[in-house]
Amino acid sequence: MAGMGLPGLWLFLIVVVAVSVTLAVGSIWLANRTGVPEHGTGYNASLSPFLTTVSLVYGALLGFTVVVAWEQFSSAEMNVTSESSTLATMYRQTVGMPAAEQGKMRELLRTYTTAVQDEWNPQSRDRAAETSRGAITDMYRVLGTQSQPAAPNPLSGDFLGQLTVLTSQRNTRILDARPRIPGLLWTGLLFGGLVVLGLLGFIRMDSRRGHILLSSAVAILLGLLLFVVFWLDHPFGHQLGVTPAPFQHALQVFDGVDRGS
Repeated sequence: MAGMGLPGLWLFLIVVVAVSVTLAVGSIWLANRTGVPEHGTGYNASLSPFLTTVSLVYGALLGFTVVVAWEQFSSAEMNVTSESSTLATMYRQTVGMPAAEQGKMRELLRTYTTAVQDEWNPQSRDRAAETSRGAITDMYRVLGTQSQPAAPNPLSGDFLGQLTVLTSQRNTRILDARPRIPGLLWTGLLFGGLVVLGLLGFIRMDSRRGHILLSSAVAILLGLLLFVVFWLDHPFGHQLGVTPAPFQHALQVFDGVDRGS
């Protein structure tokens, strides 16, 4: 989903809904082709326990997956906010640094923040990632090569601690960009959805139109939930996911510090 963009995201959602309805109608057509009786209370009564059991098991699995995916999405969003907050804190800490070191650190912090925002752009992601990594390395280098003052500056130690936190937050953000839900679980979710729709297609209703509407509604619901899971499992790269807006706020803080506010 990375780099899909908002139009591509909505197009993917439309495709999911269309495929869901097609599968629902196809299951009804398949049931009619296999000679399932048009009516029959006894037939529905024998099929109902299977449908109930499968629906309960699949609903529990799908609900658990949605909750886990949402927690991972929220964690990724919180980590991006924390990373931008760390940058703002580090920029304010440069106020107590010597003039030469202050200028270098502020330039590196701005370089890092600007490059991180470009990491959301697929066309410039690799180059921006290299720039931001280099900025962190240069900040460590500046701290390691600074002249030793007569009295140790406690801000240097605090800044080093914040820099370590920033590095950890960056690594976490990169890991959060990778899908967490394994392929085996996706196989279970997709197969379970097909089984539910298949069983719905084989039940009998007095109204053919009502049967199609009911099965289509359930199919759309399952398709939307699977789409939500997929969306939450890919938090970066689209406007409805985690955005670089917090880093833009960090740049505004930088400007305020430069103005003395």
